[in-house]
Amino acid sequence: MKSINLICTILILFCVNVFAQNPNNLSADLLALNPVNCFPNNSIKQFVSKDISNGIKPAVFETKTDKKQMSIVNAEVFSVAKSHYDVATTWKTSKDIKKGDVVLARVSFRVLYAKQESGEAIVYFYVQKQNSSADKSIIIQLGAGPEGKTYDLPFIALEDLPAGEGQIAISFGALQQKVEVSNIELYNFENKISLNKLPTTRFTYNGREKNAAWREQALKRIEEIRTAPIDIKIVDTNNKPISGAKVEVKMVQSDFIWGTAVNEALLANELPNSSKYKKVLQEFYNTIVIENGFKGGAWNQNPKLQQETIKAFEWGEQNGFRQRGHNLVWPAWKFNPKSTKELALKDPIAFEKFIEDHIKEKALFLKDRVIAWDVINEMMHEKDFFAYLPKDIEVKWFQIAKEVDPNAQMFINEYGMLNSISSPKNIKEYIQTISDLRSKGAPIEGIGIQGHVGRQPRDPAQVISDLEMFKSVGLPVQITEFDINMKDEELQADYTRDFLIACYSSPVVTGFTMWGFWESKHWKKDAAMFRTDWSEKPNAGIWRDLVTKQWKTNFTGVSNKEGQVKSTGHLGSYEMTITKGNLIKTIKFNVAKNSKTLEVILQ
Repeated sequence: MKSINLICTILILFCVNVFAQNPNNLSADLLALNPVNCFPNNSIKQFVSKDISNGIKPAVFETKTDKKQMSIVNAEVFSVAKSHYDVATTWKTSKDIKKGDVVLARVSFRVLYAKQESGEAIVYFYVQKQNSSADKSIIIQLGAGPEGKTYDLPFIALEDLPAGEGQIAISFGALQQKVEVSNIELYNFENKISLNKLPTTRFTYNGREKNAAWREQALKRIEEIRTAPIDIKIVDTNNKPISGAKVEVKMVQSDFIWGTAVNEALLANELPNSSKYKKVLQEFYNTIVIENGFKGGAWNQNPKLQQETIKAFEWGEQNGFRQRGHNLVWPAWKFNPKSTKELALKDPIAFEKFIEDHIKEKALFLKDRVIAWDVINEMMHEKDFFAYLPKDIEVKWFQIAKEVDPNAQMFINEYGMLNSISSPKNIKEYIQTISDLRSKGAPIEGIGIQGHVGRQPRDPAQVISDLEMFKSVGLPVQITEFDINMKDEELQADYTRDFLIACYSSPVVTGFTMWGFWESKHWKKDAAMFRTDWSEKPNAGIWRDLVTKQWKTNFTGVSNKEGQVKSTGHLGSYEMTITKGNLIKTIKFNVAKNSKTLEVILQ
């Protein structure tokens, strides 16, 4: 399908009426100010242009009327537009709004489907004078999941909007999606109130409060499933206890994966920000994944990136990081070179062999060097390849990868879970897909959940219950691509804390990988933990406190008269240094659920 930038802007034009009665869904104080309430009537003109070259509609609009005679608009966009403005619904105002008037917009909508990892719709709401080049009085990006969202958006008119010349609009073209808009109202308070007195929608979630019961239970569960006793006994060569010995215990690496996607260029080269980037990596993470370098188009078609990928991977090895491989197959044309589709259309048999050779090449190159591979990425959503390949070809892909690199865990990776009201439904479908592939011989050994969170976080207690659904599969689960894309830094930090706690408290989860951390090299800039100037956002402090302090055990003790030092530690590998007078001994050991007393002979 051709891009929407080739077509005209698509508009549905509504006439906005002004009603004398007060809106009945504002507070009594606001009602007393008698604001003017404008909302759409049933006089609807709809125009959807076609791409003349192929006759395909780039978007479709449907309208219907609810029981209150309010118009409901469904907008379905089939391809991302060059500009989000290219697909829009507009309403004309029918009452004067003057420059400086205080106005409250109320917008209600929900997503029916959205082609992005968080599953949220993306729309832009704006108010302006028609055919004007002046600044918009308000323009704001909004998001909503299947459960829907109502926004209160106060603003001040930046210019006169005479009746019939003011334009209220929602644009849909930023994403392939289907969105239902169920209500738009505009309340003009003129100069009767200050802007900060009007309601403003701020996102939050249930379970955010300080002493939330779910969090207390989860923290207790973390102690139960993620820690074990550390019992050290120090003796001399005659097996007699040594008291007063100083013991310093330091965790070297957690069994749990705390990872991030990394930028190849910053690791492969000595760029201005490389040093700081590497320092943060070493402080915050124990596992990394090359963000783009092993994807199909990058690995085979970009020699410079391939060399940077190799150097970046080698830097990770030299600095003690575990590494995940991402990915072997991403079955969508848009994530692969143009030649991939051309080959499939010309010779499906050669196309099949091309994919198999591609799997073998990457898996062999990193054989015994990665702890896991995302063998297939997003196959539930991206299905372009499968129309040109034999049925159940995915089984063969897993088998090839496992045969080439038998020591790496083979993961399937998918999005659309843990982040919306649709999560349980999507998880059921995912589990069924995994079960079907395994029953046919696919050696799937791990389940990847991407974990991209939009502007409306899912309640942490629901995240925990979503994860519980995977218990029946009997495979480890990893959060493979976590980020929270929002501007509200306080909410972002709170939800980072609670999402981490929810996942670390789940016995099925074995790893948690972020999809980047620095704003200048992040695919969703608002999701970063460090701003472009490397100043920390609040979510960075949350990660440091939990992952590098509370959940990374380090302590110092002194042996008692029985020669013992006892504590509790998070599961993983450790290094211990024992000092008594001139005697010093350093040893490495592991803390596991079945660990026994560690007896050390100091001599």
